[in-house]
Amino acid sequence: MSYTSKRNTASIVAGVALIAAYIVYAMGARAPATDDVKAWAAAILVFIGIGIVAQIAVQIVFHIALSIGIAIKEELKTGDQDGGKAAERIIKAEMVEDERVKIIGLKASRVGSAFAGISMAAALIALASGAKTVFALHLLFGLCAFSGVAEGVAGIIMDERGAK
Repeated sequence: MSYTSKRNTASIVAGVALIAAYIVYAMGARAPATDDVKAWAAAILVFIGIGIVAQIAVQIVFHIALSIGIAIKEELKTGDQDGGKAAERIIKAEMVEDERVKIIGLKASRVGSAFAGISMAAALIALASGAKTVFALHLLFGLCAFSGVAEGVAGIIMDERGAK
C-alpha cells in the first residue's frame, strides 16, 4: 500500500469516526429538541470544528507512526542504530508527490465535490418536499461528511488501480 493510500485510509477512519460520533450524539439524551433549529445548527458547527481538529490530529499521529515504523524497519534490516539516515531518505522518497499523485488527488477531490453538491441538492429537495428543517440540516451535514470519506475511498481506488 502506498503512502497516499495509507494517508487516505487514516483520513477515512477519522471521517467515519466523526459521522459515528455525530450519530451517537444525535440519538443520545443530550441532543437538542427535534425542532430546535438553532441548537442543531450550533451542534453541527461544533462537530465541524471537531472534525477539522480530528483530521489534523490523525494526520500528525499517522506521520509520526509512519516515521517510527520506517525507522524500526530500517534498524532491523541493517542491524545497527545508524539506520536513521536511511530511514530519513526513505520517508522523504515516500512523501514526494509526482504528477500521478497530483492527478489522483484532483480526481478524488472531484468525487468529494460531487458528493458535497449532491448533499446540498438533497437538503434542498427535502425542504421543498416539506421535510423539517432539522432533517435537512442532518442530511446536509451527514452527506457532506460522507463526501470526505468518498473522496478518500476514491483516492485509494485510483491510487491502487491507477488513474487514467
